[in-house]
Amino acid sequence: MRGVEFILELLYIILIGGGLLLGFQVNHLFFIMPFAGIAIMVTVSKVQQNKIRKKIKEELERNWGNEREERRNFESIRRLWDEIKKDETHKMDVDDITWNDLDMDFVFGKLDHTMSITGQQCLYSLLRHLLFDEGELKKRHTVIEGFMENKDYAISIQSHLHRIGKKYDVDIVNYLMQGIKINQNPISTYYILQILSILVVLSPIIIAFTHAFGILLIIGLIMINGMIYTNTKNKLLEGIIVFEYMSKILKCANDIINIRITKEVYDLSKLKSAFSKVKRIYNNIRWIENFERASSGGDPTGIFTFINILFLVEVKSFYRSINLINKYKDELLTVYIELGNLDAHIALASYKSSLKYYTNPVLDKDLPYHFKAIDIYHPLLKDPISNSLEISGRGVLLTGSNASGKSTFLKTIGINAIFAQTFYTVLSKEYLSSFYYIMTSIGTLDNIIGGDSYFMVEAKSLKRIIDATGGKVTVLCILDEIFRGTNTVERVSAACEVLKYLANKNCFVVAATHDMELTNLVKDIYDNYHFEEEVDDNDVRFNYLLQKGPSRSRNAIKILRLLGYPEEIYDKAMNRANDVNTL
Repeated sequence: MRGVEFILELLYIILIGGGLLLGFQVNHLFFIMPFAGIAIMVTVSKVQQNKIRKKIKEELERNWGNEREERRNFESIRRLWDEIKKDETHKMDVDDITWNDLDMDFVFGKLDHTMSITGQQCLYSLLRHLLFDEGELKKRHTVIEGFMENKDYAISIQSHLHRIGKKYDVDIVNYLMQGIKINQNPISTYYILQILSILVVLSPIIIAFTHAFGILLIIGLIMINGMIYTNTKNKLLEGIIVFEYMSKILKCANDIINIRITKEVYDLSKLKSAFSKVKRIYNNIRWIENFERASSGGDPTGIFTFINILFLVEVKSFYRSINLINKYKDELLTVYIELGNLDAHIALASYKSSLKYYTNPVLDKDLPYHFKAIDIYHPLLKDPISNSLEISGRGVLLTGSNASGKSTFLKTIGINAIFAQTFYTVLSKEYLSSFYYIMTSIGTLDNIIGGDSYFMVEAKSLKRIIDATGGKVTVLCILDEIFRGTNTVERVSAACEVLKYLANKNCFVVAATHDMELTNLVKDIYDNYHFEEEVDDNDVRFNYLLQKGPSRSRNAIKILRLLGYPEEIYDKAMNRANDVNTL
């Protein structure tokens, strides 16, 4: 097949070059040959494009349900969200502290089966925006399940979205929000040049009557238009890059709208309505797309570049389209977001296809303090240990040694609560809860630049949760080692009062602690659970299984002996611990 394409390309070059030469030197009828050459080039191009599309589809089919390992630029990925969250209606979304505490950038990487930057941005925004309407969640779920059942349609859409790609060095959101700011030369200049360029079409007739003048006219037009073309390309390089990206977006929208389907999976009405208003832009910049493709290696004879310079097709199309983009930027933003939402929903369908098991949550506004999860697990673990928890009308206090599984379980609860209220899926066999405003205080660190101590950072993090409680929406509050940055007496006293306060403020608290004193101080309003480990003379073994009641182990001191600490330290530490326990 490659040999046939090579012969066609060679024939195309001969027809173009030979036709122009013979047309000028022998007979004007030979000018027909370049048109035949162009037809051959278009045919070869279409054959090559079809091969590329076929290869892309095969790759997409192989990758369906598989994690995409790639380098992600979260500054670009969250760019759309930074604009969306400015709206006052987004006050109860996942805040930055909670997002970071739950390692959601890494979780996003697991779910990110998208094909485009707009898909990444919309998926990120979807995961940050909590829904409190089960009807809306079920609609989203229906779309995702629809793509899972119609995988061929989903992959067909992905093959078009794939062409948009993930170009992080173009802030397309900014251009869609603000428009394209470029100093434009008077458009009349280009219309005058277009009129002059028409003379090129008449050049065979002019040459027939005045051979020398016709040749000089063509040379003059090529020189003038060439300077304008080169100057415009150099001066507007950034704008042209954005423009090319916009072209990909519009072509993608056009192709997706024209896919034939037997059953509607995703409502394309918003995309179709917005695209109908910007179709003029698409039709206009298709010229630029064709000429840019030619200048990037698809035009071995340079004929397309020659025509581009001679008629200034790309330059005139560029300026006309800028005016249209600025005029219809709202509609273009709608097209951009609708494509992103399509990409995000298909990505979630692919992700769900990879899961061992999952369920749809039962969300009940009338059960603010009831939580049930059967065999719930963490999405980032390769071989996760599942756990079950059912609680009603009380909070949860977790105890256990370091590395026993407390923090992982806290994050498992938080991440799945976000999943439940964003794409109506939970990594468990059964899940029942209320709708939650999800807030955490887990991974606090010293703020060296801001001058805050560990305790001060933690206190501020916890204060934001306290300020959010007491409303109509129950707060799911996930805490790890409250006030660990201060002394034991003050830590236990303050933690006790905070836990009691939160329990009375429409707040479902799941907290972990090393302070065993707390298990007794709040036992009237919190149920105790723990994780434990087994320590023998050779090893420490964790089973990561949640168990009822407070931790009773003294394994922390046993681990010192396992690590080879002096026996004197072990014996005296164990005796001191036993003495404290009897007080």
